[in-house]
Order: sequence, then structure tokens, then C-alpha cells
Amino acid sequence: LPRAGKILSEKKLSDVGVTEGSLSNGARVVLKPTDFKDDEVLMQASSPGGTSTAKDKEFLSANFATTLVRAGGIGEIDAIALQKMLSGKIAGCSPFISDLQEGFSGSASPKDLETMFQLLYLEFTAPRKDTNASGAYISRIKSFLKSRNAYPETAFQDTVHNILSSYHYRALPMTEDRIDSVRLDVSYNFYKNRFADAGDFTFFFVGNFTLPSIKPFVEKYIASLPALRRKESWKDNGIRWPSGVFTKEVVRGVEPKSSVQLFFSDTFEWSQQHRFDFNAMLEVLRIKLREQLREEKGGVYGVSVNGSTEKYPRQEYAITISFGCNPSRVQELITTALLQIDSLKLQPPAHEYITKVQEMQLREYEVNLKENNYWLSSLSGFYFYNEDPSRILQRKKMIDGLTATTIQTAAQRYFAKKNFGTFILNPEKK
Repeated sequence: LPRAGKILSEKKLSDVGVTEGSLSNGARVVLKPTDFKDDEVLMQASSPGGTSTAKDKEFLSANFATTLVRAGGIGEIDAIALQKMLSGKIAGCSPFISDLQEGFSGSASPKDLETMFQLLYLEFTAPRKDTNASGAYISRIKSFLKSRNAYPETAFQDTVHNILSSYHYRALPMTEDRIDSVRLDVSYNFYKNRFADAGDFTFFFVGNFTLPSIKPFVEKYIASLPALRRKESWKDNGIRWPSGVFTKEVVRGVEPKSSVQLFFSDTFEWSQQHRFDFNAMLEVLRIKLREQLREEKGGVYGVSVNGSTEKYPRQEYAITISFGCNPSRVQELITTALLQIDSLKLQPPAHEYITKVQEMQLREYEVNLKENNYWLSSLSGFYFYNEDPSRILQRKKMIDGLTATTIQTAAQRYFAKKNFGTFILNPEKK
């Protein structure tokens, strides 16, 4: 067992029921005990860096680092033996390395909480390299890549992806040639480097525990982790949305169906209120497009409206509207979708849309406040963006304050069509 470290100081955030602790190795822990589920404790840990810190020549191997290392098990225990050892226990822990962060997610029942902490400690300090296990995984990926190329949708999505990432090397779709360049040694060394320093990690725990019961585990298995006191962050490797207005058609397949994606992007002024307004506007648009494209026009089975906002590495947003339809109706339905967007920009939506969105969001928020997952993701997000976690509780005030004018203003801002792409998948002509 590791030699325990110490919790050096604590700070109470009473309004959100959180205790924040500073550990002797420099790490930070955020604890929120709840009584939502008797058998659930959730964990997440993160540190800035991620695959953005990898050089281009090692990027693909770095991208597969957690998958290949986890395939080998931990310490002296291979993956199959590990599963047998965990039989009968409700405890798990998985590492991740994303573009801008590395970390862990885990869960356990209260009685198996120490097992989750032990897995976390070993995933940090004793990754296992298994050539056979990693080779088998790569073979499965290559088989999948061979089969996916048979579908027209693959060519379409790859084209969309390439254009939206401006053909950046790090964002290109996976191919057999690219997977062949992945090296286990490079993956393993990148993994070890990313998790060599626990000092800049923040660990979040939400669920059915008490502070006296969890603190000994925090000191034994987290405060004891190695710390190099590195001052690190993510890197901006220059992946950018395309600028301007453009249209791209992909012709592939013979089945009489088309796919359409409308893409909007630009810079974003990061704040909690702006994120709320952005998402509320998308909710209204989602309702209106469903009414017009599916119910009124009968042209689509479904329409999806998705949006994202980012603070790092640049403050920006992206919106994608997607639907499938008969090839003969592509232009008609694109025109209808754009008219609905223009209508939001020209005049505030009817009050019934505001009421629908408010009722839906309030119902969802009230449910979420009793969910461990919601608190875990919200807390980790607020800490990552250096925001006050007590603002989690301000959502109801923002919902109550939503107006039709708010929606119109947001539509004018985010659908200015400065950067606007139209992607169409059409079948080959017979």
C-alpha cells in the first residue's frame, strides 16, 4: 500500500454542499456527499494538457494511448485476470486523454469505494504494456475501417469532417494507413508522461459517502500520488473552422435518399448567460424546424439541431442542422430551414415557444439537481473553466428570465451567416 499523504487545508462551499481540499502533493479534491442513490459514488479527475501536448509525429499513438494501455491491464495483472479479480465488486476506473485534458472517470458502490481508489492509484502509477492485447485491438479497428468505407454516409461524413477541420493533420478521419503508424511504445510513454504528475489534477467525488469515510482514502491513494510540480497547460495546435460561405456536394451510392447538413460558426463571448441564451435559442429552432420540415412539409423523418460553445483553445461556437430527405426535395427543405432561421432573426417567436422551452428546461433542471451525474459534470466543467461553482444554482433564475427578445437577439448573433457551409449527400444518377 502507498504511504499516505495529507489533506493540508479545506474550504467549504456551503451553498452547493461542496468541500474543497488541498493535498500535500499539490492536487485538489472536490467532495459533494449526496443521498440521491444509496449504491452510487462517482469520480472524475482531470488535468490540463491532453493530446494537444503531443508532437505531430506521435499524435496518432498518443490518441490511442489510454485504449492500448488499458487493454493490457494494470501492474502485473492482465486485463482478463483483472476482470476476474473484480468479479462481485461494483467498482471501476478508466483513464482518458482528450484534446485538452487527461484524467479518469470511475464509479463504485459505497462498500467497494476503496477498490475504486486502488484502481485509480494503479492506473496512475502502474500502467501495463501488453503487445498481444494491443495488437488484437488494432486488428479489430482495421477490420472496422475496412467495412465502414462501403457506406455512402462514410464518404459524406469524412468530407464534412475534413472541410470543417480545414484538413488539419490531427483531425483527419482514421484510415488503415493512419492506424498502421500507431506504436505501442509511443502510446505507453505518452500515457506515462501525462500521468506522471498528479500535482495539477483536480479530483471530483459525488455520491453516497460521508466526509469522515472518504478522507482516509483520499489521503492514502491520491495525496500519495507522485507530483513533479510541473506547470502545464493545453496547446493550441491551430485547428480552425473554415471561413466564408460555401457549398459542398458529395455524390455517392444508389439508394434514393439525400442527407443535408447546414453549418454555422464564428467567435463566441464566453459566459454562463451567453451559453444559456445560445442553447435556449437552439431549443426554439428545434421545435420550429420539427413543425415545418416534418409535420408541415412531411419532408423528413427527423431533424437534428446541435450546437457547441468552446472557451479553449479559442472562444467560438458551431451549429449543425441535419436532416435526411428525398433527393428531389433537398433545395426546398434547405430553403424552408433557412426561412425559419430568418423568421427568428426578424421577429421574436410566439410566447408559446418560450413557455415550451421554459417548462422543458425547468423540468429537466429539477430532475438533474437530484442526479449525481449532473453534479459531477457541472462541477468539473465549472472548475475547468475557472468559474464559480455556486453559479450552478442560478440556472432556474435564467430559465425564469427567458424572453422572446432574448431568442431573437441570439438568432441574430449566431446566425449572421458570416461562416456558413451547406453539405449535401446525393445519390449517383442512374
